Amino acid sequence: MEIMFLEAPFTGTVELCTKTIDYLKKNSIKTVGLYASVQFVNQLETIEQQLKKLNITIISSKADRTHVKTQLLGCDNDKNSLHLTDEQKEQIQVYLYIGDGKFHPLALVYAQRGDTNPKEVLCNDPVAKDLKIMEVDDIRIMLQRYRGSLLKFVSAKTVGVLITIKPGQEHLKPALELEKQYPDKKFYFFVDNVISFDQLENFNFIDVWVNTACPRVGFDDQEKFMKGVVNLHDALNAVEIVGEE
Repeated sequence: MEIMFLEAPFTGTVELCTKTIDYLKKNSIKTVGLYASVQFVNQLETIEQQLKKLNITIISSKADRTHVKTQLLGCDNDKNSLHLTDEQKEQIQVYLYIGDGKFHPLALVYAQRGDTNPKEVLCNDPVAKDLKIMEVDDIRIMLQRYRGSLLKFVSAKTVGVLITIKPGQEHLKPALELEKQYPDKKFYFFVDNVISFDQLENFNFIDVWVNTACPRVGFDDQEKFMKGVVNLHDALNAVEIVGEE
């Protein structure tokens, strides 16, 4: 079966709402990290002009899985997905996301793993003409929760590896590398079409879980894993990541 993907750009006006402008002024923001979902990324001229009028410098980048600079996908949530330099990360005072919903801007939260000075994420919604803020304290809690799971993985003796057969998310072969990299751990591989969270507790001998499906499962669904969960890429590099953070 052939699959065709079509972009569906927003047809309304894409601009900063009054609440966003007031917030930027009130907090004397001079540099933002600007990103947008695909529905809005090709219509940022007005926003760039608004930021210029406020004397605000824009920093952006082309994330791992995107087609153009400034575009953001929800799965671009690895530590280095945004390809920003340490200097750019330091210069950015806040991340400014253009779009609706929480799925995409949460990628900007997770991409800050290991940063000693995480920045808040401003979500300017051109549809609702509203501003939502992901505050630093909440961001720290989310990142610390994931780090806790990573520490559990490092010390775990028995690990459950979740593998889906869903097209595009099946990563059995890379998952088998875990056994080579961690010969002192015992790995159990669970293969299914979907991840059944309500079944996890039936395997109480598992110390921690490794997710090999959509990487957002490892972040958004932390609370559904009583023993903790980390994504495959991080599990394969756990010792190095824990050391850096």
